[in-house]
Order: sequence, then structure tokens, then C-alpha cells
Amino acid sequence: MTGDSRLGEGEKRVAVSGDSAATDKTSERKALAAILAAGITNELAEAAWRLMMDARRILLIAHHNPDPDALGSALGLAFALEAHDKQCVVACADPVPANFTFLPGRERVVTELPAEDFDLVIALDAGELSRYGALYERHQAFFDGARIVNIDHHATSTGCGVVNIIDPASAATAELLTLLLLNRGAAISQDSAQCLLAGIITDTRSFEFDATTERTLTAGAYLVGCGAVPEAIIKPMYRLKPYPKMKLWGRVLASVQTAADGRVIWATLRQRDIAEAGATPDMDDGLPSYLLDTDGAEIAILLREGDDGKTRASVRTTGPWDASKLCAHYGGGGHIRASGCTVDASIDEAEPQVIAYVRQVVTTGEY
Repeated sequence: MTGDSRLGEGEKRVAVSGDSAATDKTSERKALAAILAAGITNELAEAAWRLMMDARRILLIAHHNPDPDALGSALGLAFALEAHDKQCVVACADPVPANFTFLPGRERVVTELPAEDFDLVIALDAGELSRYGALYERHQAFFDGARIVNIDHHATSTGCGVVNIIDPASAATAELLTLLLLNRGAAISQDSAQCLLAGIITDTRSFEFDATTERTLTAGAYLVGCGAVPEAIIKPMYRLKPYPKMKLWGRVLASVQTAADGRVIWATLRQRDIAEAGATPDMDDGLPSYLLDTDGAEIAILLREGDDGKTRASVRTTGPWDASKLCAHYGGGGHIRASGCTVDASIDEAEPQVIAYVRQVVTTGEY
């Protein structure tokens, strides 16, 4: 059976145009990859990658009270390494929050190590082993003797690995991982891209925070080109809320107070609020940023009562205030715009203490 393979003039133009568009898109993605790959030191990337390639069984850990950057970085890197026939286990001291439905592979995250037979540990989104919580406490001897690659973007990180890649210029650890993978020529699958984009979107609050740079946006664009879907992250993270979470937020917002002519705003979350709302402990996520959206607010603080008698403070700021410096006063840290710390006092004792300190900073300009 034969057919006429000749194309009309218009059909030829369409075919040529389609080929040209595909070529242009491929060239554009290669150019983006080259720009991002140059954002990390070759020697440092090679040192970390060599350890990963030499290992057979790899443990990737996210810090306790995980956010999407910690978990997304761990899962995104695990997907990339498994393409190189590595056996990866992703672990975190705390369970994956229920609303992190946008993270492929979230069901594989374990809260207890199945064994300690790992050739390499990759510690993500925190530079101190104590930040990995009960996971570190239960296996301290193993972690203290393990070969560790530490990848983080917090300026306060001291590094806990034999190779430490710490880059405060990255808006998220996931951004830094994107640079590393592209520098090493590693493929980024759709699942890996979705996890990494989740870290970037949530650590910048959808590219809103001033830590967002041209490179951050370029990394996001590249990951979208790999198949990541921003809406699948933004909607469950910032818009959809289960009824118990709405009830919890209502209870917490009823406690809102301000100081310094409204420049400081805070609220308290007590254990009984969680129980009476029928909520889960992770349903306070998003509350500190919501407080900061109040007109005139420059520093927002959520004080949360711990079940150990201590108080956790989550701090969000706008310029010129540095949340990491505020939290460093209590031994904490994090980002300029979003940080946290633990106050060794009950919430009734911690509240006046913390607010007095923050009011003093706002008044004097000195931390």
C-alpha cells in the first residue's frame, strides 16, 4: 500500500515551525540548566556527588517539625539518586503533615530507622544534628560516627558533615539541590521536580519573600519545565483548610494582641486549643504568616505551648527586622524573614518575656 507523502506548502511551513519551536525549547532549557549549574562551586558539588556515587545505601534526613523544603529536598534528592541505582531511605523524627499531599513519595518517609547499615547520611535543611530531633537522639552514636553530606541554606548553619554545602544566597535548600543536580548533569524527573519546587515555593511563600532572587525564579522555571505543577502545591498549602484547622485558627486568632503601635503582633496556641478544635499539632502551619498580613504589622509571633513545658516561638518579619536575630536571642535561628526558637519556660511565663524583648528591639533598633 502506498500513499502520497508530499506536503502542501502550508503544511510544510507548519512542520518546519513545529520543529523549530521544539529546537528552541530544548536550547532554552539547556541554557537555563547551564546558568543554574554555574551557581554552585564545581569542586564542592563534585566532592558531595562523589560521596553519593560511592555509596550504595543512603539515608536522607529532614529536620524535626518538617516543612516542605526539608521533606521536599530529601524526597527530591532520593528520587534523583535512585535513578543511579542507589538504595535510599528518607527519615524524619516527625510524621509528614497531612496537608503535604503535593509531595510525591511522602508515604515512604519513616520516623524510625529500619537499621543503621548506611554508607552515607545526607542531612538536609539544617546544619546541626540536634535539629533532627528524636531521630538523632535515638541513634546518636550512629550519627556521630557516620559519613555525612550536609546541604542547607540557613545563614546560621555551622555544618555537620565531612562535606558541607551551605549557601544562604539560596532561598531554599531545594533551590541549592537543583543547582547541584544540574551541575552534575543528573536528570530531574517529574516527581523529583515536584518535590524540589514545593521546597522553593513554600520557603519563599510563592516567591513573595525578599530572599527570592532571579536565580530562584530561574530554578522554579526549570522545575516547571521538568513537569512540576505549582498549583498542586499552592492550593493545598495555602488555600485549602480542613474544618478542624479552621476551628483551631479561630481559637488562636481570638488571642491576638499587638504592641508598638501595631508593629508587633502575636497570638498564643495552647495544647487545649488543639484538643478542643479536634485538630492535629501540625495545623498551626501558615498562622505566623497570616498574622504578618495584618495591616501595619512588621513582626509577627506565634507562641505555641509544648507538651514538655517549653514554648515554641515562630517569628515572621518584614524589613528592616531580622527574624533570625530575634530568635538567636533564645538560641534559635533560621531565615531573615522566617525563624523559630524554643523558650525554656511555660507559655504564661514566655509570653511577657518574649514580647518585652521584641518591643525593646523595635524601640531601640538593637537586638
